Amino acid sequence: MNSLPSIAADGRGRRVGVLALLALGQATAAGIAAFATRDIFLALGQGDGDIPLTALLALALSGLAIAGLRVREQVVAERVGQEYAAAVRLKLFRHVSRLSARKVAERRAGSLALRFVGDLQAVRGWISKGLARLISAAIVIPITATVLFLLDPVLGVAAAVPLALGLGLMAVVGAALGPAHRRLRARRARLAADMSERLPHGPELRLLGRLDIERAQLAKRTEALIEAAVERMRRVAWLQAVPDAVAGAAAAALLCAAWGTGASPAAAAGSLAALGLLTHPIRSLADVWDRRRAWVVARDKCLDVLETPPVMRGAAAAIEAVPHANLVFRDVRFGKSAAFDVEAQPGEKVAIVGPNGAGKSTLLALAAGLDTPAGGKVTLGGREVRTLSRGERVRSIAFAGPRSPILKGTLRRALTMGCAEVPDDVEIERAAANGGLASVLRRLGGLDGSVLESGRNLSAGEVRRLLLVRALLAQADLLLLDEPDDALDPAATDTLLPALRAQPATTLVVTHSVALARGMDTIWFVVDHRVVASGAPAELLSGKGKVAQFFRPRHAA
Repeated sequence: MNSLPSIAADGRGRRVGVLALLALGQATAAGIAAFATRDIFLALGQGDGDIPLTALLALALSGLAIAGLRVREQVVAERVGQEYAAAVRLKLFRHVSRLSARKVAERRAGSLALRFVGDLQAVRGWISKGLARLISAAIVIPITATVLFLLDPVLGVAAAVPLALGLGLMAVVGAALGPAHRRLRARRARLAADMSERLPHGPELRLLGRLDIERAQLAKRTEALIEAAVERMRRVAWLQAVPDAVAGAAAAALLCAAWGTGASPAAAAGSLAALGLLTHPIRSLADVWDRRRAWVVARDKCLDVLETPPVMRGAAAAIEAVPHANLVFRDVRFGKSAAFDVEAQPGEKVAIVGPNGAGKSTLLALAAGLDTPAGGKVTLGGREVRTLSRGERVRSIAFAGPRSPILKGTLRRALTMGCAEVPDDVEIERAAANGGLASVLRRLGGLDGSVLESGRNLSAGEVRRLLLVRALLAQADLLLLDEPDDALDPAATDTLLPALRAQPATTLVVTHSVALARGMDTIWFVVDHRVVASGAPAELLSGKGKVAQFFRPRHAA
């Protein structure tokens, strides 16, 4: 079972120890302040005219010490929280990158993104504010309570009874926060998913006449979110009100006990000072409860991702190619299809054709190790693709499909993301020009020009060209292309086949182009998630076979 990183790892345990020491310092300063207050009132009661300078100095310095220690506590706690959230973020990112493409696609983008924003905010808040305050309260409350009893046991008991009842009531009220946080988180995730799905398509939704409809749907989701947030805040407010109410009751009980027992005013004043210092950590426990419940919900959601079995299991290794890169599908089954066997020899050029939804892209995903078959094995050079090391995958496999990433950055970065060894600028520019990107180079200002997220400042055809050039620059032994001719103009389509024939990689190309399929060495015909026919183009594209019939209506049209 996968788990979240340890809070004590990577030096964080040492900082948690520092938090405990800072809390101990605050408790000590609070005790000194309480005794100094008693001594000051004792001197006032004696009326001898001598100013208790030592007690006054102790009271002033203890206040300064408490303030300084609390500032330091917040700084250290924030660092621990930020570092732990960063550790969780990196572990989530690494795990998601090793999941199958199908598993990632099943999760809504906005909901998945919330793992890295809202959930991690809750994780950080629990560590930096919740856990830190819990440590402080666990140290300060017992020590300050001990000081209260040392000042006057009877007054200490009188104040302790309502304080204990208040802590019990806080536990009851705090337990009810769990469902409120789960409900709020669910509605926040739903709204985030809806917003991230619709925002990029706002202009087209307006064109479709859907703007008012979608806005009404978002308004409904927003109202549900507001209701959940208000309900959670109502419970938090009641939780925070308990310490304030209890503090008044404890002070009243203490004063009544002082009146009934004839305790000295100095003892009563010192006890009240200790009680005042005691109520601050008790009040902070309300925030601890709130952040704890938010943390539990966020933790469970993060674990839900981490418990999804990864498809990539290879460890890091030196970047080297897999020798004799023949690609073999042996007794492979995906979905509910029957098993099939098929093989691509080293350097062979294979066109994968078939109707929409037949499983052509899934076949490429299996070859790339982005998904795992329901049965059988996919091997490259005799090794299961999913067990290849990170270095072997980088050097051996290049993949380009409709959803391949183009991250915001320079054009150079976009073109060389898949390269085990980045070529020099001259080679990159030559490959870009040969791939039809000369106009992009000029328009963006060369390789240092900026490419926006998902290539938004490029046309659909330019995005296709960029991904194809990236795949070719990788110089991998296995080249996997998902409809590389889609959105290309006729000139680019005419140069695609020669470019593929010129490089030595074993190549699998998903295509609907009969011209491109005819120029390959082999055709795999995929129907219902199975390779049902395999052979030379001249054989499969002639006569009345399945492949010829598949393309014939297209010719007639």
